[in-house]
Amino acid sequence: MNRFFVMHRRAPGFSLLEVLIAVVVLSVGLLALAALQGNMTRSSADAKVRGRVAAMLSARMDGLRNSGYGNLTPLTPTTFTSTEGAPNNGCDGVGNDWLDCPRVQAGLGLLTVVQNITVWSGSGGFASGTVEADPSLPQFKRVTLTSTWTDAAGIPHNQSLSSDVSSMMLTNNILVPPDPVAATSGGPIVRTTSPATTAGVLPIALGTTNSDSATTNPIPELIGQSNNQTIVGTRFSVLNYQSAGSGSVIIQKRFDNEVVKCKCKYGAGGSNLPEIYRTAMWPAVWTGDAYEVTTPNGNPAAPGQSLSSGPKNGVDQSALCQECCRDHHDTGATGAVRFDPERSGTAKYDVNNSGVLVAAPNTNNSDYVDSCRMIRIDGFWRTASDLYERQYGLLETQAVSNVAAKSGLPTPTAVTNYTNFVKAFLRQYNGQSPTPTTNGQATFLANTPTFDVPAIVIPTANNTDYRYLHGRGLYVDYLEQKARQKLIDVLADNGPQGRCPTGTSAEDCVMPYLPFTTANLTEIAEWRATNPAVITVNSGNLLSTNAQQPSGGRTIGKANGATTNATQMRRSNSGVAVNSTLTNIKGVDPADNGDPIVGDPDAVLLTDLQDFQVGGGNGPSFDVRVSGGGSNPFVFFTLGVDNNVECVKPAGSDNHCVATTGTVLPQPGTVTVSNYWIETTTSQTMTATCGGRTATDTVARPTFRDFTVTAAAANGVNGTINAAVNDHKNTESTTINFASIAQGALVTVTLAEQVGSPIYATITSCSTNGGGNKINNIVWSKPWTLP
Repeated sequence: MNRFFVMHRRAPGFSLLEVLIAVVVLSVGLLALAALQGNMTRSSADAKVRGRVAAMLSARMDGLRNSGYGNLTPLTPTTFTSTEGAPNNGCDGVGNDWLDCPRVQAGLGLLTVVQNITVWSGSGGFASGTVEADPSLPQFKRVTLTSTWTDAAGIPHNQSLSSDVSSMMLTNNILVPPDPVAATSGGPIVRTTSPATTAGVLPIALGTTNSDSATTNPIPELIGQSNNQTIVGTRFSVLNYQSAGSGSVIIQKRFDNEVVKCKCKYGAGGSNLPEIYRTAMWPAVWTGDAYEVTTPNGNPAAPGQSLSSGPKNGVDQSALCQECCRDHHDTGATGAVRFDPERSGTAKYDVNNSGVLVAAPNTNNSDYVDSCRMIRIDGFWRTASDLYERQYGLLETQAVSNVAAKSGLPTPTAVTNYTNFVKAFLRQYNGQSPTPTTNGQATFLANTPTFDVPAIVIPTANNTDYRYLHGRGLYVDYLEQKARQKLIDVLADNGPQGRCPTGTSAEDCVMPYLPFTTANLTEIAEWRATNPAVITVNSGNLLSTNAQQPSGGRTIGKANGATTNATQMRRSNSGVAVNSTLTNIKGVDPADNGDPIVGDPDAVLLTDLQDFQVGGGNGPSFDVRVSGGGSNPFVFFTLGVDNNVECVKPAGSDNHCVATTGTVLPQPGTVTVSNYWIETTTSQTMTATCGGRTATDTVARPTFRDFTVTAAAANGVNGTINAAVNDHKNTESTTINFASIAQGALVTVTLAEQVGSPIYATITSCSTNGGGNKINNIVWSKPWTLP
């Protein structure tokens, strides 16, 4: 009998305990995943904000760098703040959108940037400071941008960016617009930054062509290395251009120039040189549209070919002296195109041990010195006809914080007047004469009003109170026949679509076809103090790259008194060329050293003078007494020829105002008072939220106390008080008009703290301790320092 065993198995499943364990594990995992997701979201948001702020700082830094070394100001920490709801602080095209737009795009309620610019300079080692250094010292500026903000959790953040900027930097950040529809075909469109944005460059409109002409600031050509460099030439470019928008221009014509001084030797060309280097060429001259090398009928050999001149061996000089020594020779033949057509002689001169030019004894193996203008034509440097300076003189320079001549840039009024002078001078060119019929230098010096100022007053002798001048020269080439004919044709083309329609000013017609250059010669001219005991003048030809603070003509007061800063330029090539080994060459005019050659253009000196008064003027005077506010108010006066002259304030006395010699009092005048505010601190208990935590602490709160002029009188007769300029700012000033100011008068100005003062700074960002009783690392927002 079979037995069957039946086995029963329990059905599979989970116990309750196992289910509970699984639920707990799953819950922990989900919670961790949720926390991870939150952290990832916050980190992503933080990264987005940091990326946007970093892009903002980078763009701001690029903008500062591209503004130019001299425009990196102010040299003190400046705070920029963007907050929601404040006027003009949205990304709306108004105000500081460079800061407002990133804040809006990053979703921040508050974004602050502190901009700090310091100057590092020195000879043995670099040290930082907050004032511009002597241009002769090595220096650079360090720009630091520090941004601060608080995230949604109340946690403070900051991000910084620093950059060092040299005075030798180049700017090339051009926003390139599309090609113009009317652009001519057949050649590339060449763009560059607008010359008008470069300090020291003065563009002049070319008639009715919608084009401008500008000459770049001359720069040196150097040879050698490190401390053994030698200046061997001066380079500049003349640009004709049209605006292309976005700060760029389209170049229509570009004429690259270099002017060199050379030590040459007859016969040094040598027959062993390749033919291309030993074949002398005729001068490159202006044709009415461009420069081209002259090719006389029959293609005769150039005058320099038979002389075989070349650079003297063993002399540090420009490589272009090969062409200069070889080519720069004229013949006495009538009607021949010449390098120096306005000179009667053809002899060359050498320099003796006294620096005096003496005639070279022969044309076989004698040494001599020469100076040439080289122009780049089709990529090659060619020896061109000589420069001829028709005018050189001084333009009034800009004041800084009401202190005269603290910048080397000409004033807008001087620029306008000088531009009008240039156009009036060029109007005489009608193709009938190769040279101007009027004396440009005499016209410039006799111009009324004058281009410079009657006197620059330095209140107190000071070794660091630099004053700057601006020397400007106008060059116009000698016009050969082809160039003269071009002007005749243009002036005759007076139809409605012609180049000189009837009714058009003559200068507007001829200027596009004239070889004229107006150049900043401040770093090239010679400067000297008429009385070195009163002022010290720099004339080192350092060729500083900062047109706002040039080294040439830089003046300081040495002792009380009146004197002049005298400046001069040689009329032709040797005036523009700067060569440290050949600079002190005396000319060949009888007034210079008695040489028999009369009227050599290179020896003609164009001069101008700028009066200086150290310790005030020598004319009538009056005093100004300011009371009622301000730590040390500044006082300036305008009276007769004196425009915004600062009054001297000896310790413990009134402001003493001295007019220029020849001023007659009484007469109407104005007095301007500034710096009558006080920035101090006030100990206050403040409550602030820092990093999401609120703290209460007693802090030194920056405080601005502002004043207003309530009364003003000259010898008891009230003046007219004008509205304050930049009210509630640390640049505030008030001008008072007086119907009469007498000799020895006492002008009284009374100040009183005005409504709305004092003004307190607010906390932009800070940190605190855990106890809530200490506020640290405060960044203040000072509304009185903002624009």
